[in-house]
Amino acid sequence: MIDFLESIDRQLLLLINGWNSPFFDEVMWTISGKLTWVPLYALLLFLMIRKAPRQWWVLIIGIAAAVTLADTISVHCFKNVVMRYRPTHNLDIENIVHLVHGYRGGWYGFVSSHAANTFAIAVFVTLILKNRWATIGIFAWAALVCYSRIYIAAHYPADIACGAILGCVCGYAAYRLHQFICNKLSTLKTENQHDGRP
Repeated sequence: MIDFLESIDRQLLLLINGWNSPFFDEVMWTISGKLTWVPLYALLLFLMIRKAPRQWWVLIIGIAAAVTLADTISVHCFKNVVMRYRPTHNLDIENIVHLVHGYRGGWYGFVSSHAANTFAIAVFVTLILKNRWATIGIFAWAALVCYSRIYIAAHYPADIACGAILGCVCGYAAYRLHQFICNKLSTLKTENQHDGRP
């Protein structure tokens, strides 16, 4: 059964990676880059702070917790434990996958940190904003980033899928942390008002 699932995973990787062209190499390389999305991160942070300006620092704690959890767990609890080689380091297929700019990445790819981080951000932000179009847009962004990682042969589809699940859990955990802090602050404020404190 495991061999069958791995076979499907490999075939999907080779199929997506095989749909390449010089134009899409550049597009997917750019989409896969972390610095590419800095303006988007700034916009999302702005939108969240605008929704809750008095709790801006709690939002920053929440988003930082989401990404830190996703990134740390994906590396230390999965990549360094499972040690599944990336497609670019798999001796069976490393010579047939299409490389973009010669990129091979680190040795291990399960689970995808890109997928974990982007989906952690997506879940946290959508739970804060609670806007249908924002939800559609940010999950489309996360899916696009994940697709680009398969395209450049940095990850198998299973690496992406499991990373996305991890990211969703981390994003929700960070949201619950955010809610906990906000509730505590609200309780303290109420108690101070009852005590006559400013």
